[in-house]
Amino acid sequence: MFANLLGQKAYYKLTDQDMADIIGVSRVTYDSKMKSGRFTPAECVKFCRYFKKPFEFLFAMEDEPRVERRHKSE
Repeated sequence: MFANLLGQKAYYKLTDQDMADIIGVSRVTYDSKMKSGRFTPAECVKFCRYFKKPFEFLFAMEDEPRVERRHKSE
């Protein structure tokens, strides 16, 4: 779940404790939130600000259909 969030965690070599500290919770609570997928809006904002990435990127679900954006050629 949240492959892009986990990708950012790996890229910056952050631990579960580091991730918990970013959103201001314990490591156990962070682990539980990752398993359940239930982050508060405030926690999502903290991750977005820390990684300087949009919500849509960090919290994209693997099973969401991808929408291809096309430019109008006329």
